Parts: sequence; C-alpha cells; structure tokens
Amino acid sequence: MKLFRVRSFKYLFLIFATFIQICYSAQENNSRDSTSKKNIILNSTALGATSLSYFGLYNLWYKKYPQTSFHFFNDLEEWNYMDKTGHIFSSYQVARKSHLFLERKNIENPIEKSCFYSLFFMLGIEVLDGFSTEWGFSNYDLISNFIGTGLFYIQEKKFNNQFLKLKFSSHLSPYATYRPTLLGNNFSERIFKDYNGQTYWITIDLNTKIQEKFKLFKYINLALGYSIDGFTGARNNPNLNCIECNNLIRQSQYLLSFDLDLTEIETKNKFLKLFFKTFSIIKFPAPAVLIQNKSQFKWIYF
Repeated sequence: MKLFRVRSFKYLFLIFATFIQICYSAQENNSRDSTSKKNIILNSTALGATSLSYFGLYNLWYKKYPQTSFHFFNDLEEWNYMDKTGHIFSSYQVARKSHLFLERKNIENPIEKSCFYSLFFMLGIEVLDGFSTEWGFSNYDLISNFIGTGLFYIQEKKFNNQFLKLKFSSHLSPYATYRPTLLGNNFSERIFKDYNGQTYWITIDLNTKIQEKFKLFKYINLALGYSIDGFTGARNNPNLNCIECNNLIRQSQYLLSFDLDLTEIETKNKFLKLFFKTFSIIKFPAPAVLIQNKSQFKWIYF
C-alpha cells in the first residue's frame, strides 16, 4: 500500500507538471487565440513529447530499481561532476529546442515560455529521482538546470544569438564490461549510462569579421570539451574480480577540438533542414587534443 501511494503521488505530480507546462506554453493575451486550432496542436504536441520523454526515462533509468518515499540526496561529487554537466546540457537543449518550436508557431514570449518549460521539465526528472532508492532529489541538479537554462536565456534575450552552444558526443568505453548493470548492458544503455564515453562540449562561434573574409569559418567553431576516464563507480571504484579493472586511474579529461555547425549550412531541402537541426546537438567527430595525466592527440574523437 505504501509503494502504491508513492507511485500514485509521483505520477500525479508528473501529470500536474505536464499540465502546467502546456497551459503556460499555450497561454495568449488574446482570449480568442486560446481556442484556436494552433493552440490545440501546440497542446497536443507538448503533451505527447513530455509524456513520451518521461515514459522513456522511467524505463531506461528507474524501472529496474525499487521505489521509496520522497527523499533528498547529495550527489555533487559523484562522477567528477559529469552528472551536473549533463544537467546543464540537457536543460540548455530543452530550452533551445522548445524555443525554436514556439517561435515557429508564432507564440508570444517564446524565450520566457521555453525557459519555463525547460525548468519544469527537468524538475519532473528530479521528482523521479526523489522517489528512487538508487538516487534522490538533488539540489545541485536543480542549480545545474538553472545554469543551463540561464545560458540559453541570456544569449537569446541579450544578443538574439547562441554564440556559445552546448553539444554532446559519445563513444563506447571498455569499462562497461566490468560493471554492465551500472554502465550499460547494450549499445543504447552504454551511450547514456557510461560517463567514461560521454563528452560535453561548449562550442564557440568564431569572430564574424573573420567569417566575412573566410567563408569556411562560418561553419567551423572552436570546441572545448569535458569528460572522465577510469570510473567504474560514482565516488570510488569498487573491488571487482579482475586485476585490470582494479588498477584503473580515475581522472578528468579536458579536450580541445573544432566543430562543424550544421545549422549554418544553407539548403532548401526540408528533410536536410530537419536533419541538420535535429543533429545540431551532437558534436561533429574531429581531431582533438586530450589534456589529462598523459595528454594525447586523437585524429578522430567521438
């Protein structure tokens, strides 16, 4: 009965959060617009996208772990802050993509509404964490969500341009085989669960004056990345039944590379436009310098 109450409260909150997101995103000053076909489509799209996202996250992250009463958890130093970096990236992208959608639909105040949606959407994920025995509601995750959403808001509001973009790349590290339950059993799980293979990037638009003289720089951005290596546990590596995995060196990695900005490629093909916008969140594979205990150069880094 207690577990039923926990799950019921959790699901009711997520439904309520989704309802608030939709009502706010669809709100218009003109009452006539509130009943228009445009807002009906907007409501349906927001509801479907939010519900599908929560459903997917629940099945990927939480379904395998038991539920408990709502609780808080301090996870600041886990995985050398990779989780916090992930929250900054995710909240930034939710705000950015929802803004593009609202702007395309000619919704009033798209910047403010997209940022509100981002914060509330990410809050729903924290609620899921709060009811899981494996994690808990993290105030530091909440702060990270504000940082990511704020990065989008300030650039869009003050400069009407995202000259600093957050991107993501991932490759399969060898460490998932040591702890597949934690780091992933299959390809899709390893991409999202194994922090050793993930890299979060901040890409920087080169000076526009340079772009005027050299058109190539219109598509190429400087990229600074952060990742980790040698982690089979959140705070420390547990003793496992293998010599190799017990001698891993836990370290952070800083990367210097460049990125291809797909959104700058001009085309009239609608499919290509959609493709470029969809995959603009992914850092383009390129040569990179890894700065760590033993720095190295990679001809192609994913």
